[in-house]
Amino acid sequence: MDLRTRVLVGYGYLVSLIVVSAVAAALGFHHLGNRLSEVLEENFASVRWSMQMIEALERQDSALLAALLGDGEAARALDESEKTFLAALGRARSNVTEDREVDVIDRVDGAYATYRKARVRLLAEPHEHPLESYRAEALPRFDEVKREVVELLDVNHAAMVRADEAARAAARRNAAGHGLVMVLALVSFAWLSRTLRRELLDRLGNLKVIAQAMAAGDQERRADATRADELGLLAGQLNEILDRQAELDGRMKARLAASSDLVLGLLGSLGEPAALLASDGRVVASTLPDDETARVRKGWRNKWSDVPGSGAEHRFSELSSGSRPVGWLATRRSADESA
Repeated sequence: MDLRTRVLVGYGYLVSLIVVSAVAAALGFHHLGNRLSEVLEENFASVRWSMQMIEALERQDSALLAALLGDGEAARALDESEKTFLAALGRARSNVTEDREVDVIDRVDGAYATYRKARVRLLAEPHEHPLESYRAEALPRFDEVKREVVELLDVNHAAMVRADEAARAAARRNAAGHGLVMVLALVSFAWLSRTLRRELLDRLGNLKVIAQAMAAGDQERRADATRADELGLLAGQLNEILDRQAELDGRMKARLAASSDLVLGLLGSLGEPAALLASDGRVVASTLPDDETARVRKGWRNKWSDVPGSGAEHRFSELSSGSRPVGWLATRRSADESA
């Protein structure tokens, strides 16, 4: 696998991990919100119907007491509250969401039927002591109906509490899962960064150092070409260039050494010590002593600077290649020439 493919696969994996995590978290919270909304809406409706039943039942009880005490308008209020109670009971029965609700609603229905019979008996005949008759006949049945309705209310309230707890638990699980994926993403990012630094950045830095060394004339260093990828190929080609350059330098030095020996041999064949200078005054070869060679170099500079007495010790003969001057041959002047 080449370097480009490895980098793309690494970043593709990291991006995919983050995208999958974000999508999974969004779907999880969306499902959780829908489920919680559905449960709360259904149970809250049952709670609302239960509260209406309690309210209507209490109005019936108040109207019953008023009727027993001789209030002629109480019968109409009694009928209205009964209709309200039965309507709320029917809605609660059509909105059953818990297993226990059916049994509780049946008990409410039975208890209310008993209460209604007791109420009808009380209103069917006059009573010398209506309050005592109410407490003996209607009140126990009223309390029984109310207890059953309150139990229906408690069932739905408990369902809402359980739904809330389930939602909290699901949210914690989703958060834990999302956190785990984030930790995995961070670990993967750290691993990817370390691998990228080792596989790419460090090797690019090595190639940069080698290139700078080449520019500075250092041909001894070599790049790491042990890996079979793009940078490994580049490092191998750079090493080949350095090897070829070193080979060329070696050949050039050998040729220069041979040329230097040839020039020294040519100067030695003149029969007298001499020095060969380039056109810029640089000494190419010399059979003169070192101190005299230094004087030759100084004398050549003085000659072109028009210094009085320059060239008194040595004679400078210009050398040409065709019509092009290529250098100077410096030899000692004879005693007659010096005079």
